[in-house]
Amino acid sequence: MRTVLFALTLTSCTTEPQTSYCEALCDQAVACAEGERAVDDTLYTDCLTATEATNENCAKQSDEGVNAAAATALTECTDAIAAQQGAGECGPFTGSIDELKLGAPAAECASQTNTLDTYEAARTSTYETGPQLCSRFTSDWCGRVEECVIDEVGDVSDETWTALGGTASELCLASSGISSFQTACEGEDRYVAEASLDDINLGRQGARECLAELGALSCGEVLSDEVPEVCAAAFTSTDEALAFASSVVSILETVQQATGGN
Repeated sequence: MRTVLFALTLTSCTTEPQTSYCEALCDQAVACAEGERAVDDTLYTDCLTATEATNENCAKQSDEGVNAAAATALTECTDAIAAQQGAGECGPFTGSIDELKLGAPAAECASQTNTLDTYEAARTSTYETGPQLCSRFTSDWCGRVEECVIDEVGDVSDETWTALGGTASELCLASSGISSFQTACEGEDRYVAEASLDDINLGRQGARECLAELGALSCGEVLSDEVPEVCAAAFTSTDEALAFASSVVSILETVQQATGGN
């Protein structure tokens, strides 16, 4: 009888506060977001607010502690999430649409309250917003344009850039085809994040796929008068894509003329 009572007492004891399921998920989600793009300082807080609203046990885990049995299960869960984070497993958070669809909580976290809903809250609260993606699309594209322009014409002096009114990237962002694209993209919220992965925003996923492949595109593809096929879905019309590509080509021609390049 004393052995049974001792076991019951041990099980009911409250442990010290520990990393909650929500905190572990948000650590991973934010780390993955940081690997994809620049993020706001508030992203972790936003994630924690969203997940704790879905899972009331999280605040108790991190503030009050839990009983010994629950603590063991929680540690197994958070250790599994930390291992995924350490291995750079970001597909379920920032990967392709297929990787997002396959995303699921770690098996070790099945013991946690509202396991799946909490996981989904961590993912959706850290998604890149539509306007952020519009801005990243043009800024990353124009950054790649500058790399390719320099690769094409060689080093360009600071005096030349000043005379032109900005670097190749700055000229690119200010060009009509690209600035009008960004204005329309943000104003129409074209790249709004999906409320459900069963209803895909093709433009958003096209833009994300394009950016994921941007570094692998040749400069010939980047400086072409047509956007690469992998990026076509990011645009709403052929005319818009052609205007975008035309602006890119004009940047190269402008720099070539200023430097005497071919």
